[in-house]
Amino acid sequence: MPLTHRFTLLASLCFVVAGCTDPGATTAGSASDTDLTTSSTGSSTTVDSPTTTTGGDTPGSGTATTLDTTGSDTATTLDTTGVDTTTAGQECPPVSEAFGPAGGELTLCGATLRVPAGAVAEDVVFGIEVIEPPAEPPFEQEFASPVFRFTPDDLAFDQPVELILPRPVTDHRISLARHVPEDEAFWIVEACDVTDTTIAQSFYQLGTFVTLRGTYKYPDSTSGLGGGTLELELLGKTASFPIDMGGFGIYADAEDGSRTVTLKSVREVDGAFESLRVDFAVDGSGDVASLVAVEWLSTVDGGYTYIVDLIGSDGFITLTDSTGDHYAGELGATVHGGNPPHDEQLHATFDVTVEKYTFPPELSCFGGGG
Repeated sequence: MPLTHRFTLLASLCFVVAGCTDPGATTAGSASDTDLTTSSTGSSTTVDSPTTTTGGDTPGSGTATTLDTTGSDTATTLDTTGVDTTTAGQECPPVSEAFGPAGGELTLCGATLRVPAGAVAEDVVFGIEVIEPPAEPPFEQEFASPVFRFTPDDLAFDQPVELILPRPVTDHRISLARHVPEDEAFWIVEACDVTDTTIAQSFYQLGTFVTLRGTYKYPDSTSGLGGGTLELELLGKTASFPIDMGGFGIYADAEDGSRTVTLKSVREVDGAFESLRVDFAVDGSGDVASLVAVEWLSTVDGGYTYIVDLIGSDGFITLTDSTGDHYAGELGATVHGGNPPHDEQLHATFDVTVEKYTFPPELSCFGGGG
């Protein structure tokens, strides 16, 4: 199985093999993974790109790509898990107003559309309306606000326009979702401004948005999640990597019954560290796994080396036990890295337990969101 690396790694000696992510994956390589392999590069304040007149948001990742959003959201009534999406009985007639280069602000039933100065070069009519949900909420989510359509939704602005939606007080995760007409689905997007009563983000293009509440109550962090050990064979040596407080063993479920598993362990070696991370997917039967990524870093014996766009091959993973949340098996790959770069054979066995956890999208915001 060809595997292609998608991380930029910082280490004195590092071997990585990675592959196409499973559609249900929410943890592999996420900027929200607060381990030693990633770092924030700046404040994340907008989601769309200003260089296109069509825009949309990619599923799950919280990042953006260009999508044709010129199609309108039709009002079709769907089961919305009992949440009153018509603002708990309030009357919310649509509002609209023309704003020019000076900008302006509209509000409707707890939602705010804030147009900054310089967003448009001439007068444009902006509007907010409450509509019936055009799609069901995503997996393990329920609607937690009315569904708001912000217009115009076929125009790209010169400056990002801020959308603020109401949110309930809850100890479950709250997220922001955008409807993508082409997919007939809501996708969760990164929201970097979250308060006790609102959730907000800025966009170069408008559309249909809603606040979501997760139906599963996740732990606050990965600390203490999972257990077990990985035994790594690399560079002619064998090393044990326990999953303890310095690492984690987690999984994320998908709607089709499959799941993605992430194992992370960090160990100290002579005042430095070695880190091992394994990501794999398990199909709906629970018996067949596919390797998504293997990442090994070391800062032993010297300074850091930047290694970018690594390519590995011949990756495999075999499960010998997959009972419940327990996984045992072996994996291997031909990996490329080091200084100077060269090929190495990596092999590992594992016997671990994992716990349910996904990283919230706002962790990829500068400062972790909030």
